[in-house]
Amino acid sequence: MGTMASDISDDSPYSAAVARHVSEDGCQFVFNETRVAPGQRFRFKLADFSPVIGTVRWVVGDHVGFAFDRPLSRDCQEALQNHCRDVHGLELFLA
Repeated sequence: MGTMASDISDDSPYSAAVARHVSEDGCQFVFNETRVAPGQRFRFKLADFSPVIGTVRWVVGDHVGFAFDRPLSRDCQEALQNHCRDVHGLELFLA
C-alpha cells in the first residue's frame, strides 16, 4: 500500500483554506487540518487573474498569515474574498 505522499503530483492541491482579511499585500488563511509552517510557499489561481504566489509569515493554530509576492489589484482582492465566501475554500498548491 503506497503512502499518500507518493500519490500526490505537482498538480494536486496541497490543501484548501479560506481567505480572510484580504489586502493588497496579503491575507489570513484559515486551514482545516493541514500542518503549515512559516516560510512555506504557496500559489493559487483565481479565474481571470494571474496565479498568486506568496509566503507563510506566521502560524497561530489554524490561522496563517500569508504575504503575497506582488500586491493584488482591488479586483483580484474582491475575487478572492467572493470565491472564499461562495465556495468556502481555495485550493493552495506548493510554489
